[in-house]
Amino acid sequence: MESETPSTSHVDNQASYDDIIENTETPQEVVVQPPEVVSMKGSGSRLPLRVEKALKLKSKPLRQCKKCQEWGHHDSRNCDKFKEKEKRQSRRNSKV
Repeated sequence: MESETPSTSHVDNQASYDDIIENTETPQEVVVQPPEVVSMKGSGSRLPLRVEKALKLKSKPLRQCKKCQEWGHHDSRNCDKFKEKEKRQSRRNSKV
């Protein structure tokens, strides 16, 4: 069986492309508009440096912890001194 589509060679295709390019007119003036502002997905995220973290922490106001009565960047919910005591007590209770 013979196929019904005519076979064209690469030379014939190149010649037809050349004809198309030669017969098209180039515009006298090209008008180009600036693109709309687009925010790319994931842009603007970077890890802060240790210096930046320290400066940010330094600028925060100090709090007084009601458990240890110290001024710092913690409160009674996340006081390190009492968390250590609670860990020790929980270890003692689990051994008994």
